[in-house]
Amino acid sequence: KEEIEIETGAIIFSSGTKIFDTNKIKDHYPKYPNIVTSLEFERILSASGPTMGKLLRPSDGKEPKKIAWIQCVGSRDVNTHTYCSAVCCMYAVKEAVIAKEHAPGVDCAIFYMDMRTYGKDYERYYERAKEEGVRFIRSRIHTIEEEPGTQNLMMTYVDDNGDVNIETFDLVVLSVGFETSERAINIAERMGINLTKYDFFATSTFSPVSLTREGIYVCGTISNPKDIPFSVMEASAASCEAQIILNEARDTLTRKKEVPPEKDVIGERPRIGVFVCNCGINIGGVIDVPALKEYSKTLPFVEYVEDNLYTCSQDTQDRITELIKEKGLNRIVVAACSPRTHEPLFQETLINAGLNKYLFEMVNIRNQDSWVHKDYPEDATEKAKDLIRMAVTKVALMEPLKETELDINRDVLVVGGGVAGMTTAKSLSSQGHKVYLIEKEKYLGGQARNLYQTWKGEDIQGRLKELIKGVKSDKNITIYLGAEIKDVEGFVGNFNTRIISDGKEETI
Repeated sequence: KEEIEIETGAIIFSSGTKIFDTNKIKDHYPKYPNIVTSLEFERILSASGPTMGKLLRPSDGKEPKKIAWIQCVGSRDVNTHTYCSAVCCMYAVKEAVIAKEHAPGVDCAIFYMDMRTYGKDYERYYERAKEEGVRFIRSRIHTIEEEPGTQNLMMTYVDDNGDVNIETFDLVVLSVGFETSERAINIAERMGINLTKYDFFATSTFSPVSLTREGIYVCGTISNPKDIPFSVMEASAASCEAQIILNEARDTLTRKKEVPPEKDVIGERPRIGVFVCNCGINIGGVIDVPALKEYSKTLPFVEYVEDNLYTCSQDTQDRITELIKEKGLNRIVVAACSPRTHEPLFQETLINAGLNKYLFEMVNIRNQDSWVHKDYPEDATEKAKDLIRMAVTKVALMEPLKETELDINRDVLVVGGGVAGMTTAKSLSSQGHKVYLIEKEKYLGGQARNLYQTWKGEDIQGRLKELIKGVKSDKNITIYLGAEIKDVEGFVGNFNTRIISDGKEETI
């Protein structure tokens, strides 16, 4: 072991939590092999899992015909943890829907106390699951016993009508919640960070990413159970808070990344590399990837073709870099998922290999093919061939492009003078930006003006007044009340916005 001392201006904890330890449950798990945790079930569904993405139960490798999910395992229970773990309802619904995609006709039943489907479109997803045949049974399971000779599981429960039922399932999934690890608790104690009564890192309602020690911030489930979108939002907030206190030191230790010199390919015969992604089973479960690979080899100027389980993985990126050098490739086509999320990643790979990043074309054979044509695998494969052929033809005609550096305007326009807008304006101002805050009403505060106390009894109006006062007194913030946006033109770094405020037109 090596002890390393790192000097930093801020610390962000995003260490997460662990899932509830089901060994604390004396009966059933891991006593019966066909009772698995939700995390184990995720691995069963995964293309890189123990069954290579095939829905098979552990005891005998057979495909289950009936699967049950038991909610609130390790949550909302006086014998384990009384808090709600926030994510279990939605991941159980997701797993049930995916199980039906993996094995059409499988009977999925979710036993729950309350379905907590809060979040954007979560309730819609829940309703969709019901339409697709997922059964939702409000009940706490009383007993689980293994059926002799079959290793099926007989579950005893009482339904809403008060009737006692015994139903047999091939597989049972325990929807486990979150709990703080001993390691996280130990770190908090050593660093003087306060914990809640449930051993999560303590934060306040009005400063949800700030800990009790200045300069230390938190995001994700280490502060309380939450889902991915909320964790990402908190990560942005924690990063923003750290940038505020580090504003004066910004760029003082910045090092420029060294990249290899760009190879001049003008006048060279195109030498195209094609990389086809299985994307687990997202693509490979529908499209015949080996056939796609062989077809790509027949296309003009294609010098090398390879298929990968996950082309976006770091090891594959490193391999593409080496293959560009080894095979003398000067143009690349990746057939995978959405360019919106992954194109910059592959362009960086080209840069690291000494190629101009615009000698690259990405084909979306997931969103635009396997996902929309999942019931027609042969047609989906033919469409993928067409898409790759078009991409290869296009990339063969591409020439290197040079980017032009433009001066940008670092002023920021914030639309909306509610709590979110004012907090954003203050945060940006604290980082040295000039901020224009536009609100359509004649006053700041938004919906918070109608709220008075949090569920903890904290004074919302008092906090709101402090925030409004801080915004109004900030010299970096210009406020427009009763304002309306009439037109926006420009691009990132150079926008012009025409507004009308108090009957006067102005361009910002």
